Amino acid sequence: MISSVGGLDESLWYQTLGEPMQPRAALESDIEADVCILGAGYSGLWTALFLKQKQPALKVVVLEAAMAGEGASGRNGGWLMGSFGGDVGYLAQLDGEPRRRAKQVISGTVARAANTFSELGIQCDFHHGGNLYQAARYPQQLKRLQAELAHFREAGFDEADYRLLSATEAGQALNLPGTQAALYTPHCARVHPLKLARGLARAAERAGVIIYEKSPVHLTEKSGITPSERGQKAPGNKVHTPKGSVRAAVVVAALEGYQRLLGLDNRTSLPVFSVLCATEPLSEQQWANIGLENRETFADASRLITYGQRSADNRLVFGARGGYGFGGAVKTRFDFAPRTLGEAPKGDIFDLRSQLLQAFFPALEGTQITHGWGGCLSLSRAFRPHALFDEAAGLAFVGGYGGEGVGASMLFGETLAELIARPDGELAGMPWAYRGAVSEHLRRWESEPLPWLGYSASRLLYRLEERLLCRQPQPGYTPAISRLADAFETLMS
Repeated sequence: MISSVGGLDESLWYQTLGEPMQPRAALESDIEADVCILGAGYSGLWTALFLKQKQPALKVVVLEAAMAGEGASGRNGGWLMGSFGGDVGYLAQLDGEPRRRAKQVISGTVARAANTFSELGIQCDFHHGGNLYQAARYPQQLKRLQAELAHFREAGFDEADYRLLSATEAGQALNLPGTQAALYTPHCARVHPLKLARGLARAAERAGVIIYEKSPVHLTEKSGITPSERGQKAPGNKVHTPKGSVRAAVVVAALEGYQRLLGLDNRTSLPVFSVLCATEPLSEQQWANIGLENRETFADASRLITYGQRSADNRLVFGARGGYGFGGAVKTRFDFAPRTLGEAPKGDIFDLRSQLLQAFFPALEGTQITHGWGGCLSLSRAFRPHALFDEAAGLAFVGGYGGEGVGASMLFGETLAELIARPDGELAGMPWAYRGAVSEHLRRWESEPLPWLGYSASRLLYRLEERLLCRQPQPGYTPAISRLADAFETLMS
């Protein structure tokens, strides 16, 4: 395997990929295509694959600055969800049969993925075990869990979608200290993210998609159509790389956390990063004490946004809320140093993950944390991930998943493929499918320093609240800081 992969080599996923990662050929000439997709992550590859399925004659080219899966698609926590941030808001725009059908499409993502992986021959450690969202560690988590359940019930989700587990049931499924209850949903599966990304790239190539790697885009020449000329057919955009170019009728920006770097999205995406770690393989006795017998993904009802899974080789993979770099700086290398659960903090970004793991599983004190890594994702305003096609300008955008894109990228990639190649399709009529200019549909983020101040304030506020609640684990205890955090969370949403 090559070693220069922007911090990906720090990850468990890279070390357990089981195959070499060598780059495909770079673009070294001037070519033409029907569709040029920027980014060989999940969104770009699914869009490319579905375009070829819907219109096989299309010439689809994908340009990747590094290698397929080297970005967030190969670094995430491996939750393939039949939901996404903002789905309730989109469903609220519909009534009756359209709403029922949209809900069915969203929640059916996991089953659809299982069938698609089988058809395409993608081996990615897929296991459909569902998800546990647990109220534990301090009493106030139960209030958050109950609010979450009420939110889902109001949106029309029933017992088949989200089931409340008693303290006994929840503790048997996942043995966390102070367990009070849990929400279980079957709409989630575990995957090995990098195996999925690499397998998806091969499947796209077999379908006729052309992928160029080590081909960073440094300039995009827009078609030049002005708003007053909307409705005219775009003559084609030209995308430049160091050694070549692609002229295409449609250019798709599928860059997620890297979206803002080219200046195409009108500052509607906000790059943030999330950080994970993984333990050494655990024994069967240790797993018997922890639970996760059906390899459910899991989180607790904390504002720190925890997420975990039991990997195929029996490690605990665990992450939590990451950070934001001033000006939307992209960060992919985090300089992890191995550590032991229960030891003194090292003063780095992985301390929070190891401390939370220790709080979740006290019996694992002394266990080695062998891997630590992170990646960059994208937040859209008001948690509105999107598939958008501006036909007049020949530009399309897909992403903004807020860290929940493993499954959503398949749905949104197919939605965008329909907008481009089959605009009368069912997905092209869904509320997350947009036609027109970015400025007409997506809200911009504020200029600095407001994003940095907001994210920094939320990080400090939520960590302070966590410390206070853990120190005063009484049902009636609600510090003033929690009321402030509630207000801040509402404002940020």
